[in-house]
Amino acid sequence: MENRQKTDELERISYPSESAQEDMEQIQECLKGNWKAFEKLYNKYKDKVFYIAYRYVHQKEEAMDIVQDVFTKVYNSLHKFEGRSSFYTWLCRITINRSIDVTRTKKSTISYESFMQEDDSNKKERKPEESLPIDQIRDQEFRNAFDKALDKLPEIHKSVFVLYALENLSYKDIAEVLDISIGTVMSRLHYARKKLQSQLADWYPQSSHQEGMHE
Repeated sequence: MENRQKTDELERISYPSESAQEDMEQIQECLKGNWKAFEKLYNKYKDKVFYIAYRYVHQKEEAMDIVQDVFTKVYNSLHKFEGRSSFYTWLCRITINRSIDVTRTKKSTISYESFMQEDDSNKKERKPEESLPIDQIRDQEFRNAFDKALDKLPEIHKSVFVLYALENLSYKDIAEVLDISIGTVMSRLHYARKKLQSQLADWYPQSSHQEGMHE
């Protein structure tokens, strides 16, 4: 059973071939000067690019700026895309590189919770019975704790975890995005999981204790 799960995980495909073919067709149209073709690519992937960027900068405005920077670079570099990997893999690589550049120059301290919560005016107008339910508050607290734990990971491990756990890329795709071997992807992912489990032990005290007993 365990071997079957490992096989399924290794063979996980995050990018349908039909979609890859459609992207190549749009790219060819872009190179012919068809602006609407590029708009289709932008609309298809802008949210994914934003999500990856936000995981690095934790600020909506900065993530949106990264989206614009990424697609500007993509548009200007389409003639260099050779199709050896999927367009999305190439796009992820550009997004991660740009996000890392931004975090190196400006360390963001704004949490995911601040992006999700209402503004002060709405809070003042909200009636007592409209207060956030405890489960939602706990969920926001966990997101905040998770983001802080994720930020503590070295960039090489954080990138692998973001692409695998949050973007659902396969080991093969991650290896292509980061230009590393599949074995390195697996070892970095294992390290990231262990570190996150340690950082979030307060949220899972029982499982953490049991894990420690087995080690």
